[in-house]
Amino acid sequence: MVDLARQQLDGNLAGKRVTIWGAAFKPNTDDIRDSPALAVAQKLHELGATVTVTDPQALDNARKTHPELDDIEDPIAAVRDADLLLHLTEWPQYSHIDPHRLAARTATPRVIDGRGTLHTDTWRDAGWVVRALGRPRSAGWPGRVTPP
Repeated sequence: MVDLARQQLDGNLAGKRVTIWGAAFKPNTDDIRDSPALAVAQKLHELGATVTVTDPQALDNARKTHPELDDIEDPIAAVRDADLLLHLTEWPQYSHIDPHRLAARTATPRVIDGRGTLHTDTWRDAGWVVRALGRPRSAGWPGRVTPP
């Protein structure tokens, strides 16, 4: 995920703003033990990015263990001026956020869907550059593959 983020940001993370949706290791919990999202956030921070994390339940725990990361409860406000959004959670409320509403808030509307739960065609139609893990670049909704 870190390498994909770096690619999306033209190879340089220094001074870039990255928003991460998700801190808990799975939805419906505040448990951050072995959280892949926080490991990614920490590495991006070490490589010079300013990282903002949001999560419906795990922010208090994330604050305690990762005070170097920015955090905000509102996932829409979290993308303000972001150069890249990483969707790293299966919390259903993130998948239902209107990408049209978000695009104008970002510095650059780019998203990596690390959980495969975003409707990528809708995000692209809203002006986002979308990279979805486990799906061809032309795929839309999970399970639907459109030929390149």
